[in-house]
Amino acid sequence: MNKIFTTLSIILVIGTMVISCQKEDVANDTSIVVRDNIVYTVHYSVDGITYRLTLFGNEAWHDFVKHMIALAEEGHRVSFRNEKTSSLTASAKEVLTFTTTSSDEAYEWAEKKGREGYEVNIEFDDETGKYICTAIK
Repeated sequence: MNKIFTTLSIILVIGTMVISCQKEDVANDTSIVVRDNIVYTVHYSVDGITYRLTLFGNEAWHDFVKHMIALAEEGHRVSFRNEKTSSLTASAKEVLTFTTTSSDEAYEWAEKKGREGYEVNIEFDDETGKYICTAIK
């Protein structure tokens, strides 16, 4: 009986030591929180009515631009600009125009130009199915 107890005790001690020497699995640590600290202050207008909105994070920015595309598809005239990247200089204005039949391409172009500090205008022509996007800096 004493041999069984001693053997069992040794196995338990070795088992405890093996478990305690295992490395932590950091990849599965669910207590890690990642925050997106980007804040966008956006001035936008829908059919000439101007609004101001604060967006927190890139996902909110992407959703906002997609919403602007959807409003344009419904026949609204929309425009927006990111306050933090916009320049308020009175120099000659740079105007860029992009036309496409793809809502994805219109979204990508408008999102990029908005990040670059342009005021972006989006219109959708029902007859031709084209998005007419204009960026002004």
